[in-house]
Amino acid sequence: MAPIFTGLKLGFGAAGGVIGKATGGNVSALAPGNGYIYHTFTSPGTFTASISLTVEVLVVAGGGGGGGSPGGNSGGGGGAGGLVIHPGMAINSGSYPVSVGDGGNPGPGPFSGTVGTQSVFNGLTALGGGAGGGYQFPGGNGGSGGGGGGYGDPYGSSPVPGSQPTQPQSAPPGYLQYGTAGGTSSPGNPGSAGGGGGAGGSGGNDTSGVGGVGLQYPQFTGILIGVPSLAPLSGYFAGGGGGGEYSGTKPGGLGGGGRGIGTPGTTNSGGGGGGGAVGSGGTGGPGIVIIRYLA
Repeated sequence: MAPIFTGLKLGFGAAGGVIGKATGGNVSALAPGNGYIYHTFTSPGTFTASISLTVEVLVVAGGGGGGGSPGGNSGGGGGAGGLVIHPGMAINSGSYPVSVGDGGNPGPGPFSGTVGTQSVFNGLTALGGGAGGGYQFPGGNGGSGGGGGGYGDPYGSSPVPGSQPTQPQSAPPGYLQYGTAGGTSSPGNPGSAGGGGGAGGSGGNDTSGVGGVGLQYPQFTGILIGVPSLAPLSGYFAGGGGGGEYSGTKPGGLGGGGRGIGTPGTTNSGGGGGGGAVGSGGTGGPGIVIIRYLA
């Protein structure tokens, strides 16, 4: 992916003693005037530190794809990508590979979506969001779980379950990790699908079916990190996708979750794709890795 904004590059001046500290990212060494330097990765790359640093790191995986509908029912919302943050990681000089996860594929027709891909930096691993369940299919496990697909059988008496989060996982002290469960669908016809889980809250069940809310980090707003397309999210990441619904639409969770009409998750938010209401679900939003340190 081509760089979307180059920001202030190292080696072009003496502002705040920034020269020589680090390089890397689609947005490299941006100094937005708040006393910090930002390196933002919207695609895989390498962070290279020339000196020892203490950095704050946000790692968000790709969101899960929303489940599909056969045209008269509903698919579950995709789960948000797992979210991991470390407020003060000590790193030595050297090069550190960065992985940024893609969003999961949407489920076509009555089928479930697919899980998102993990994002990784220096031992911090955010797991890809769970797939939204297709028609009569449960959600898939992931960083945050996917919502259950609508149960369109008018004789059905049991709801279709959402899925459980795989984040948090075992990790050293200092790592904060977030993921929640997907919502459950309602039984009967037309059946109302569950929302995907978000980093900050579970997906809604049946007739609620909204995507779970993400988490907000004001220090990582779209303008500060050099990704203007994320500015409308106000620093929220990893919202769950809304469950599809035959008779209406359900919003995705704050943090880039797609609406329950097959809307994709917001790019680089880690938001889950919306469940399909009359066809395919939405693609999960790709993840992001953000590193900042004092200028």
